[in-house]
Amino acid sequence: MDAATRRLTAAILIYMVGIIAVAFISYMLERQRYLEDIDARLYAAASNLPGLLPEDFHDIARTADAISPEQDRENLELLTRHAKTADMTYIYSYVMVDGEIYFTTCNYTEDDIKNDQVVTYWTDYPEGAQKYYDAMYATEPVYVTAGDRWGLFRTILLPLKSPGGLPYVAAADMDITVIEQALIDDMLYVFGFSLLLAFIVAPLIWAYHKTHSEMNTELRGLNRQLQDDIHQAKILEKELKQATQIAEDASKVKSQFLSNMSHELRTPINGILGVNQLLLDTRLDDEQREFTELSAHSAQILLDTVNQILDTAAIEANGLVLRPEVVDSQRFFNDLSKMFSAQVAAKKLDLVVHLGNDLPAQLEFDAVRLRQVFINLIANALKFTSEGGVSICVHWLDGVLSAEVRDTGIGIPEDAQQSVFEIFHQIDNSHSRQHAGNGLGLSIAQKICELMQGSLRLEQSSADGSLFSFTVQTPSVTRERIQSLSVARTSSVLCVTQSALLSGWLDKESQETIHILPSTEQISLEGMTHLLVDNSLGDVDWASLVSRCQQASVKLIALMYAGEHLDQEIEAQVQLMRKPLTRKQLSQMIQ
Repeated sequence: MDAATRRLTAAILIYMVGIIAVAFISYMLERQRYLEDIDARLYAAASNLPGLLPEDFHDIARTADAISPEQDRENLELLTRHAKTADMTYIYSYVMVDGEIYFTTCNYTEDDIKNDQVVTYWTDYPEGAQKYYDAMYATEPVYVTAGDRWGLFRTILLPLKSPGGLPYVAAADMDITVIEQALIDDMLYVFGFSLLLAFIVAPLIWAYHKTHSEMNTELRGLNRQLQDDIHQAKILEKELKQATQIAEDASKVKSQFLSNMSHELRTPINGILGVNQLLLDTRLDDEQREFTELSAHSAQILLDTVNQILDTAAIEANGLVLRPEVVDSQRFFNDLSKMFSAQVAAKKLDLVVHLGNDLPAQLEFDAVRLRQVFINLIANALKFTSEGGVSICVHWLDGVLSAEVRDTGIGIPEDAQQSVFEIFHQIDNSHSRQHAGNGLGLSIAQKICELMQGSLRLEQSSADGSLFSFTVQTPSVTRERIQSLSVARTSSVLCVTQSALLSGWLDKESQETIHILPSTEQISLEGMTHLLVDNSLGDVDWASLVSRCQQASVKLIALMYAGEHLDQEIEAQVQLMRKPLTRKQLSQMIQ
């Protein structure tokens, strides 16, 4: 036997061993998969057995004559119907007395009737496997695959205790004879098919052997060519290493520059934040406190912008890390809304946040990063909107927070929509000149969403505005949901505004219990307890409204932007509510 024949024989033997191993492993994996499914169904069937029987059944069923034949027949029929519904072969229970197993309940099959093998109350089971005895003292379900006079079964033995504390076992069987035979047939089929394939492939192997020498000659020529290619590749590799080194040096310089700049910028910004906090800890009137808080929010936004530049570098280096924490959902979105008080006041826009009632009171996520996503989207929306405003809708389902940011701005040209998430991308030069920005916001927001196992998309954009949506993974840490706005039965609220966004928000928050009018000329205060008037209406006769509200004992509330004021004498008689409005702010004002 020459060397080539020996190698071929060895290959055939290895192949045969391989197909036997594959067939056996396939059999074991399929068997395990079937058993896992069967075990789950067995557990469900056995768990339901106590609920089918009288509550104290297993406190009573402890002697041969404890259960009447009539009660036993009723139990037989009940369990038989349940076994058919659950697609089980047998469902039964047993107790152990003086070291012997006695069935207390069991269903029957047609074969049992034909073979006179129907199990009745107090039938003993001497041929039971040792696990049947061990199950009486077990603390977890016991699974058994065994055969007896009734057949080959997969069985669950579920140790339980009666209301009186007496042990018994609830069990369920499924006949797996057919399944076992089918698995063995499948294994034999795989083996036979593989063997047939070997006979088909063998001539091809011999043909390959004959052409092997010819191919060697060609391969030697190709090998020489390959050596030349390797020599050229080494030259290219050397040049590539040099270019890589230059790029790494440039990256180190950029990283050092960003580190230095972040330190130089963060230090004074943190100083501003610190001074603002010290100022907030002093005695301030409402207006001073409002301006100080706006200053603190603005400084925080500036700090976030500095961090945004660093985030871009971190994203490029795959170095952005999430730091999840438990967050109060209501407070998070209240603070987010108020953060843009100055921007909406400057452009006389409306900003509303619709929070779904499905939103948990507490969520776990990286608040800084998720706030960064919202800030980038809202800031972009406000930047390109001159009339109307921005609405945010937030919902939560099965650990996923979904949000939509819709504006009434100028929209994004169709030819630019495909590239809005590219780094440093801006729509065009004219927009760049009119609307400031660095083109990093959307790119960073998209990367953060992906890092939080979600996505960010531009759903649509036209001359009527744009709609962005995103999802992120935010596990809930409590079953409690955020509190919805509740208007007391004794309260009747009227709001006068021409803002479609604000009207829609009030309708949704109050479930249409707040009445809305577009003009003060149509006001009737009869039966009202609160009157909300949007100062954006223009010429509002506040003196007349104050007089009418005082006469009707109605609380007058002015909806105003940050920094707006009424005449001092009138303002003393009016409650001010600053826009953007929040659910908490509105609830406190109208209760």
